[in-house]
Amino acid sequence: MTFLLEVYLQHPIQKLNRPFYYRFDGNHIFIGVRVLVDFNHQEIVGYVAQVESVNRDDPRLQSNQFSVQPIKKIIDQTAIITPELIELVNHFSSRYFIPKIALLHALLPQSLRPSTVGLKGPKIAFEERLFPVVISPLPELTSLEHEWYQRLIESESIRKQDIKPPRIVKKLLDLKLAKVERVEKYRYRFNDIAIDPKPTLTIQQRAVIEQFFTLKQPVTLLEGVTGSGKTEVYLSLAEHYIQQQKTVLIIVPEIALTPVMVSHVRQRFGLQVAVLHSELTAAEKYDEYRRIADGKVNIVVGARSAIFAPLMNLGLIIIDEEHSETYKQDTSPFYHARDIAIWRSQFHQAKLMLGSATPSFETKARAEKKVYGHLHLPQRINEKPQPLTTIINLGDKKNIATQSSIFSQPLLRAIANRIEKKEQVILLLNRRGYAGSVVCRSCQTVMQCPTCAIPLAYHKSYHHLQCHFCQHRQALPNSCPSCGEDALMKQGFGTQQVEESLATIFPQARITRLDSDVAKVRMQTATILKKFQDHQIDILIGTQMVAKGHDFPNVTLVGIILADLGLSLPHYRASERTFQLISQAVGRTGRGHLDGEALIQTYIPNHDAITTGAQQDYARFFSLEMRQRREMQYPPYTYLVMIELSHQQQQFIDDLALQLMTTLQEKLAQHATIIGPNIPYPELFLRMYRRRILIKYKDYEKIYQALEQVVNVFLMKQSIKFTINFDPYDL
Repeated sequence: MTFLLEVYLQHPIQKLNRPFYYRFDGNHIFIGVRVLVDFNHQEIVGYVAQVESVNRDDPRLQSNQFSVQPIKKIIDQTAIITPELIELVNHFSSRYFIPKIALLHALLPQSLRPSTVGLKGPKIAFEERLFPVVISPLPELTSLEHEWYQRLIESESIRKQDIKPPRIVKKLLDLKLAKVERVEKYRYRFNDIAIDPKPTLTIQQRAVIEQFFTLKQPVTLLEGVTGSGKTEVYLSLAEHYIQQQKTVLIIVPEIALTPVMVSHVRQRFGLQVAVLHSELTAAEKYDEYRRIADGKVNIVVGARSAIFAPLMNLGLIIIDEEHSETYKQDTSPFYHARDIAIWRSQFHQAKLMLGSATPSFETKARAEKKVYGHLHLPQRINEKPQPLTTIINLGDKKNIATQSSIFSQPLLRAIANRIEKKEQVILLLNRRGYAGSVVCRSCQTVMQCPTCAIPLAYHKSYHHLQCHFCQHRQALPNSCPSCGEDALMKQGFGTQQVEESLATIFPQARITRLDSDVAKVRMQTATILKKFQDHQIDILIGTQMVAKGHDFPNVTLVGIILADLGLSLPHYRASERTFQLISQAVGRTGRGHLDGEALIQTYIPNHDAITTGAQQDYARFFSLEMRQRREMQYPPYTYLVMIELSHQQQQFIDDLALQLMTTLQEKLAQHATIIGPNIPYPELFLRMYRRRILIKYKDYEKIYQALEQVVNVFLMKQSIKFTINFDPYDL
């Protein structure tokens, strides 16, 4: 038989986001498999998107210009993704102008990706295990041999290498009390954990669960204050769907929260859970993905990319802390986990629950309009009051501590009090590193990134300068590279300097930092959080990683070092982000039997985001902010799409961006508002000048055709980098 194949090539770029035609002469080949093909005299990997059986003399196989080449090899015997995920890739690729291969790279483990690198990824690993054979009567055994035999029966199987000494294995096999089998080895190892009895639900939790099953909307917002017991609602709902022979997907916003949620799930359901997040090794991710695809688990827990987990028969998807911006992938391929969840819930006719104490404005607005169901948990689970909060004005010099300008006197007194009482403290500063910039006192030269032209931050741990946009690193010079003077001065502060200052002020305290620099070390995040949970750490300093979702009963003080840090950013979400971060951080204290307190340092003590965030008054903040959103016509009153153009020559990209804006205005004047071209920060990124055009619209169908034409035109311009991002979070 002969088949005509539509093949997408391994390069995840928009310019190659079209099928290339190849032929296969053989018995069968399936959509969704990888194949080895020749392209431009190179052997690369392709993904089969369509298969058509044709006659050997079909004119499409041969023309005057070329003949359709045969593939070199079929890599997979079955599709690498499920039919549902094939449909998902086709849908989002078309709707949002995302290269299909880019989406496949996002949702697949390395070993299954359609790329030559993927072919070199980890393969299935095997191990020898002993399985018990029950016979009666038992032959004579030593006490140690009998102990291992009983353990084997109780465990059902044990790794051969774990049975010590090895002579025990030989004896059990010789007596035919065991058999050895070579079985697949899973490289992700769960810690031992006991199954906990279910806690008694509160009246509010029971009411929310009962109401959930009566709602007609497929998507539901669970709006619950911090500490109100949303996690137990998730687990109770998951249990219901598992009993109905359905599967459940639980997504959390940070890798740091994955071990916590996995622990909760395993305490309830045992080993029938898989984990997916970027901290897993390639081998672990490959094993977990196949466990899910093979139907060996009924719950998956993970961060953003776990939304693509190949679960069959989905009954429930839960997105915890749904307001978190980490759910938006703002590098190619651009997608939002919430959008993927909505599509998958529709495909499976499943339910989707979005949980948050501070919902995103888009979700809250849809709940208010009853597009989504809306459930409330307005009180903490232990009926404790919200933490006592105090806003400290850093503009008042009387508040500044003499020991360090980073801290106020009230915050240092409160920390000292908690250390004396053997209680714990969380300090939040959403800026990593030691100093924000390095400048020469003599000539005022600022040390800048050579590829982005923005100030480099100083990281004392490695004694280097780093760009927080492109991640360029370089050593800190001994003298100014411009004037040669030994006059380099560090300005600003980050989490590293906070840690150093606190260690000087409180030498008796056990202090640890948790930010993305620390989290780069594999499993370090989980280790630090476990130590903090076990009270081996007194003060935990961190970025937003420490502000979301954690439950530490002994934390009685939260200090926010600089609450207005994000308010200066030129972004319509700046106030929303600040409110959410403050509100979530305040919610980390007073969750146990001890009362909690939060101290919020700021230079803008009267800003609405800070005052309402301190009081966790979401309703008031939502009302105030929505007025501004309506006036400026930003989401949720409109949708956004951002187009970015990049080129090495500044004048060229200026001219091209102006041409694009003119084209868009001509095509979309009746259906959208065009803003730009704008210069983003940083203007220079990886030695390329950037220009952005923002489109505000209300009806996707009315702008799609024009955007498609623009995309097709600009893809033909070989020298520019072109991206299109729907619902961008980075403007």
